Amino acid sequence: MKPEVVTRRIEAFHQRFGEAHLHFAYHAAFPLALTPDLLYRLWANFQRDIHGEALKIPWLAVADLLLSSLCDEVGYELYEMETEVRNALLRELKVNPRFGEKRIHELSDFLLVYVKQQLESHDPDMRDFAQVQTWTALAYTRPGEAAREIASTLAKLKLKEKAEWVRMASVVETFAEPLAGFEPLLIYTRGMASFVRGKTTKAVTELSQVAKAGDKLEVSGLNLSIPESLIRQIEENSESTQDFGDRLGFDSVLEEPAKVPVSLPIKILFLAADPSDEARLRLFQELRDIKARLQIAKSDKYQLEQQ
Repeated sequence: MKPEVVTRRIEAFHQRFGEAHLHFAYHAAFPLALTPDLLYRLWANFQRDIHGEALKIPWLAVADLLLSSLCDEVGYELYEMETEVRNALLRELKVNPRFGEKRIHELSDFLLVYVKQQLESHDPDMRDFAQVQTWTALAYTRPGEAAREIASTLAKLKLKEKAEWVRMASVVETFAEPLAGFEPLLIYTRGMASFVRGKTTKAVTELSQVAKAGDKLEVSGLNLSIPESLIRQIEENSESTQDFGDRLGFDSVLEEPAKVPVSLPIKILFLAADPSDEARLRLFQELRDIKARLQIAKSDKYQLEQQ
C-alpha cells in the first residue's frame, strides 16, 4: 500500500470519529491480529495516557474501528490491519508525547498476560494465534528473545510443511521493523518460503546473502537448516561469479571492499540467474567504473602523502 493511501485512510478515520478514536487505533495497532474481546479489553485497560490524563475513548470505538477501512476481516471475529497501516499507527504511538516507548512496554505486558492461557489451548488455531501475539509483544520490547523463539519454531519445521513455511514468512515479514537487527532471520524465512513455492532461483538469490559455509545458518544461537540442493546451487553460483570476476581482472576492487556498493554482490547473484550478454555488459561497465574510481582515490591519496 502506498504511503499516501495509508495517510488518507488514517486521516479519514480521524476526521470521521475524532481524536479519541484515533488514540484507540494507535493502541489497537500493537497486536498483530484483533478480536472484539481483545479490543474491548484494550479499551478497558488503556483509558489514560502515560501521564494519567483521561483519553475519553467511547466503548463504540471498538465497533467503529473494526468496521472502518483500517481493518480487514480475515476470519470469524478475527481482524487484521494492513502492515503499512499498522506500522504507521505504531510510529504515531511512539512519537506521541502522551504515549511513547513507555506505552509500548505497557501494551507488551498487557498482551503477554492476555494470551498466556491461550498458549495451552487444545485448539491449534488458538495456540497459533497466541504464539504470534506473544512474538508481537516481544518483538517491540525484547527483540532478541522474539528472534530466538521464532528461530526455534523454524528449526522444528519440516520441509514438507509448505503451508507453514509460507505462513511463517508472512508473520516474520510483519516484524521486519522491530527485528531489523536480525536481518538473517528475515532473509532465511523469505528464502525458504520461496523454495517451498517452487521459486528456486529466487530462493538461491535470497539465501546466498546469508549462507556462509555448510548447510546451517546460525540465528540467536540456533542452527537453521538449508536444503542440500540449495546449498549446491549457492556454491555453484558463487564459483561461477568468482570465475567471471577473475576473467574480468577486478582483483583490485576487492582490495577495498568498503568502497564497493552494497548492491553490487546482489547484482552479481542476479547475473548468475540471468547470464545474458546485456546483463553481463551492464555489470562489466559498473565494475570498470568502480575500478576506475578506486584507482583515482589511490592516486589522490599518494599525492597527498607526497605533499
